[in-house]
Amino acid sequence: MALSIDKSKTALLVMDVQNDITHPDSPMAQQLGFAGMIQQTGMLNKLRRLMDACRASAVPVIHVLIDLEAGVQPRWPHRGAFFEMVGGGKVCKRGTWGGDPAELVKPLPGEPVVYKCIFSAFVSSGLQELLDGRGITDLILSGVSTDAVVESTAWDANDRGYSNILAEDCCVCGTQEAHEITVRRMAGRLDIATADQIIAALG
Repeated sequence: MALSIDKSKTALLVMDVQNDITHPDSPMAQQLGFAGMIQQTGMLNKLRRLMDACRASAVPVIHVLIDLEAGVQPRWPHRGAFFEMVGGGKVCKRGTWGGDPAELVKPLPGEPVVYKCIFSAFVSSGLQELLDGRGITDLILSGVSTDAVVESTAWDANDRGYSNILAEDCCVCGTQEAHEITVRRMAGRLDIATADQIIAALG
């Protein structure tokens, strides 16, 4: 069945596409494999095309950035290598190069930017209030990484009553295998499409 999109009720979420997470000069992006996978897949170029198509179709592009100090996080997890790595709060700091959006996909003037403090885009960010205020019921999900922010947000969005489309080639994991496993795991609770398929549906 062809992908159907109601442009008046849909928004594109661009999540965690920040220098510390994506840039080849970032030690964290290199260590986690994200920089290599972005280069290998051309993900940022595909995402930029999707962003521009949404802009041309009056579909809001909402930028979700991680800021470990955003909102209220009463406790911070301490188990696991990821939390050991970021627990000092030195990565993705707002106002630093590492916390800035990747140059190719940075917000245009007037586009909403929300800051969240952990995986789901809804945590301590005010995202739901922004979406509900605009009458948004459907989300196009993109970002880094597929198995962290993207999947966490998909679950959270479903629990809050939103319907999702995964832009599968506009997100990456540390490996292609991890990305493909995550996409298969998510398949039963959202629509999966490429950037080209979504652009065609925006028509």
